[in-house]
Amino acid sequence: MSDRATAFDRMMNPWAYDADGNLTGSARAREAARTQLNSASASGGGGGGGGGFSADTNALTTAGNNSDQIHARLNTEGRGADEATAKVSTSLANWSTGKAAAGAAGTWDQCVAALGGTIGQTTQALRATAANYRQNESAVQHDLGN
Repeated sequence: MSDRATAFDRMMNPWAYDADGNLTGSARAREAARTQLNSASASGGGGGGGGGFSADTNALTTAGNNSDQIHARLNTEGRGADEATAKVSTSLANWSTGKAAAGAAGTWDQCVAALGGTIGQTTQALRATAANYRQNESAVQHDLGN
């Protein structure tokens, strides 16, 4: 990753870094799960040599759990400025700044709600996909008599 991408990631995901600027343990674990999901050559990842296909249901479940945690944090931390913005918009109600703050807060809340819906759908899709793979693998094993 370039220095610019790292700086951008630190700005967008400050909770993922410690005071020294290094990824935290939980952020490294999430990164490992994401890398495994995105890698076609990873052990147990999205595919492998010989034309076969495999899916790591544990990685899918981990990604679903991580997505669920992000969703929960978004619903609380994503609304962190609501009270302060409400004070500004009320205090400056007769000024264009107050009206703009109220409008910005409304737009922000709509964006947080839309993003929350998307993340919630992603969480459910990851969990359903993991469950489907487990169910299908079990059925195949049963049908083959293993």
